[in-house]
Parts: sequence; structure tokens; C-alpha cells
Amino acid sequence: MSTQDSPNNEAVTRLLMPLALGGVFDDDVAVESAHLDSAEANGDALLLEMYPDTTASLLPDWERVLALTPGDDEPLQSRRAKVVRKLRERGGLSIPYWLRLAESLGYEVEIVEPTPSMANWLCADDELFDEVVDYQWGLVIKNQPVYEFCAGESCAGEPLLWFESQTYLEELFTRLKPGHTDVYFVYET
Repeated sequence: MSTQDSPNNEAVTRLLMPLALGGVFDDDVAVESAHLDSAEANGDALLLEMYPDTTASLLPDWERVLALTPGDDEPLQSRRAKVVRKLRERGGLSIPYWLRLAESLGYEVEIVEPTPSMANWLCADDELFDEVVDYQWGLVIKNQPVYEFCAGESCAGEPLLWFESQTYLEELFTRLKPGHTDVYFVYET
């Protein structure tokens, strides 16, 4: 039954009494029905607020529960999208899963798995690793501007190599990676 077809709250409140009363009864019915109207409106608003893609006033609660920190000037749509994306995150073990995840965030990446330094595994010019790499994999983030220290163009105290860190991507991959693995990040120009 829609709200338009149902009787108003004042009429329903009057039906709760076994007999018609006079005096302040009409005022009491008006106050009680106003509270019912308010509760009904809050219930309707809560139906929109309970879903992350339509929430507005409960969005900070969604972000708190999901450990998301919005930017100072981040728009509502972006904040909602991050909440929905975080709720849909599942993680995975396959390389195509990780590539699709990075692509959905707008990154061009490549996944590398280092080959352990073992006899009969390596070819000439392969990189030698002096540590165990069995459960390591790397995410190569492509098309990133990298700035190297250059005499005459850089100032004292600047780092020898600087690139804009993709902290959101790094935190996401670190959080979703399988627990027994270690992921490292490489930035390419």
C-alpha cells in the first residue's frame, strides 16, 4: 500500500482510542501524529541511507567502518564510489585479476615474478637474486613521470630520484594480496 493510499497518521491515532474524547485530546492526537509523521519520514530517508551508492548523511559512517579517509575537497560521487569499490573487493591469486583491478582504477601496469637464482633455471643475462624470491611479485606502474637529480636543474637537499607515489594503489594491492606473498612496486617512465 503506498503512502498516498494509506490513511494519515492523525486518523490512525484517533482509531487507537476506544471512544471519542474531547478537550485536549485533539491537541494530543495532533502531537502524536506529528511524531509518527516524523518517524515515517526518517524511515523513508533511512532506506536511501542504508545503501552506500545513495547515502549522504551516513557516508562518514561507511568510510569509518571501511577505514577510508576522504580528501578535503573530494566530491560526494567519488566518496560513494570508493565505498562501493571497497565493499566489492575480494582479492585473488591470478595475474589477470590484478591487471583488471589496476586497469579499473586507470593504471597501466605489468606484473613481474622474479625467477629464483637456481642452476638450470637461469639464462645468460638474467638477474641474480641474493635472497629468496619464491613468494614475491612486483607491480610495475607504467607511464609515471620520474625525476632524477640533475646538476644545474636540481637544488641541494632534493632526492636523487623522485616520482609521485601512488599510495592508494600501493595500499590497495598490499591489503588485497595473498597473505603469504610480498608485493613490491616499481615505477617506470
